[in-house]
Amino acid sequence: MIYNSKRRVAPKGSGGIDSFGWSSFVKRSVLESLYVTNDGWFVVVGAVKVVQEEDPLDLPPSNIGSHLGLLLDSTAGSDVTFVVDGERFAAHRAMLAARSPVFKAQLLGSMADATMSSIPLHGISAATFRAMLRFMYTDACPEEADDSDSDSSPGEMFHDLLAAADRFDLDRLKLLCARKLWNNVSEDTVADTLICAETYNCPQLKRKCLGFFGEGKDFKTKAVLTDGFARLAMEFPWILDELREKAGA
Repeated sequence: MIYNSKRRVAPKGSGGIDSFGWSSFVKRSVLESLYVTNDGWFVVVGAVKVVQEEDPLDLPPSNIGSHLGLLLDSTAGSDVTFVVDGERFAAHRAMLAARSPVFKAQLLGSMADATMSSIPLHGISAATFRAMLRFMYTDACPEEADDSDSDSSPGEMFHDLLAAADRFDLDRLKLLCARKLWNNVSEDTVADTLICAETYNCPQLKRKCLGFFGEGKDFKTKAVLTDGFARLAMEFPWILDELREKAGA
């Protein structure tokens, strides 16, 4: 709307508090002649600005991960021990059950392990189990875990950790490991990485590896000459068809 005067006025019901406003609006005759349509309509355009105060209280970042990490390190209140490669790891049944449906069935279900205070685990190294256990308590990325006593290379560590994540149904850990493997993929390692993805049911990583092979019209020459590619062809021959299809797409 168009106004024809401006001064400080006290809004009605404001208790006499001064504010800026318009004391006189456009005359009806002017409004009708300039802005009212033939069918008697006119449009009023307004805007509302909401001013929010800044949060007066500064909140510290969440420290639940560090607290649970300290709980893991202190073993306070632990009620189960895992024996892996001769090493003993104290843990809390409720924590593991909350994080992993596999551990939930094992530790809180009808399995014999539910009543055992010491449980042996096979098919996993102590270093891998330690990294997985810390992730379950802290949600920390694997590279932040304490693997200083591990003799494996970073690539081998993430292969093993991805396998453990698949075994214990830890989807976030699996994808974190897959991302680390993909970030370091090369023509020398892509076949082994694809074997890992196919073996441990990681379709996201598999698609990335297939795309790597399928770049251009031909397979990457160096990649297909690696020992890893020979193992890939022997263990998963159907993947060769997928590679050919990808290369021809």
